[in-house]
Amino acid sequence: MEESVPRQYEEDEIDLGIYVAILRKAWWKIALFSLVIGIVTLVVMLQQPNIYKATAVITPEKDERSQSPALGALASFGVTVGGPSNIEDLDTLFKSNDLAVRVFRKYNLWPILLADKFDPVTGKVKPAWTDRLFGSKKEQKPPGDWDAIRAAKDRLKVSVNKKSGTVSVSFESASAEGSANIVKYFLEEGKSRLQEEALDRATKNKKFIEEQIGKTVDALNRDRLYILLSQEVEREMMARNREQFGFRVIDSPRVPNRKSGPSRLKNAAAATLLSFLVLGVIFIIRGGEKGKQSAGGNSRAVAEE
Repeated sequence: MEESVPRQYEEDEIDLGIYVAILRKAWWKIALFSLVIGIVTLVVMLQQPNIYKATAVITPEKDERSQSPALGALASFGVTVGGPSNIEDLDTLFKSNDLAVRVFRKYNLWPILLADKFDPVTGKVKPAWTDRLFGSKKEQKPPGDWDAIRAAKDRLKVSVNKKSGTVSVSFESASAEGSANIVKYFLEEGKSRLQEEALDRATKNKKFIEEQIGKTVDALNRDRLYILLSQEVEREMMARNREQFGFRVIDSPRVPNRKSGPSRLKNAAAATLLSFLVLGVIFIIRGGEKGKQSAGGNSRAVAEE
């Protein structure tokens, strides 16, 4: 019993020495394989197109009239008042699926995003080289709304800076000019949607107030309703002033002059390092198992003698 512990320690020391010996013997193989993997990764990355990112910075327009105490009376009737006056509303707007579908439908962004993969004549995605290689008969369909939503999720980035009260809207694509134009399209349609919602809200509010005026007999309440009606008329007029409604553009999207990705050398270096570590572990495990088997065979032979 007393001799078993030292023997265990001795076996562990032998195993550790085996691992070191394996690395010393096979390091050049590991390095060579890792280098090959890094070169292959670099070649594959060179086949990928450059990605360009265009960004715009906006800030919400403050609607001071929405802070009026007189609007509390209208809100008490269950009527929606005011417009977007905080960055959370704009963040939600530009991340919405409806806005993405609206932009893709109106401006047909697929020739920009898919480039040579898109057939502008048929409006369908061209078959991939794998489909042609294996003779796939898969029917190509035009990109739909869900394709637009997924493309926006991957390429459109919206970030909020609460400290400065701004929202950044950026888009990435293989076309520098296309990225800048797409950001402009999102800003344009975002403002249009806000304007449409405000006009619809003001129209409904005016109709509701006019109905209440016709039902109200008390002169004081009628005067208050007329004040609310005048405010809704003013709100409708301001909503028609497109340049001063919804949000204000602080930095307009410019055509980028440098790519934002991919980082080819970094990816190749990361692949080389990762493959070196993985291959090192594999060689150690395999060599360790062989070493244990040979050590076990030698111990059995000594025991038999």
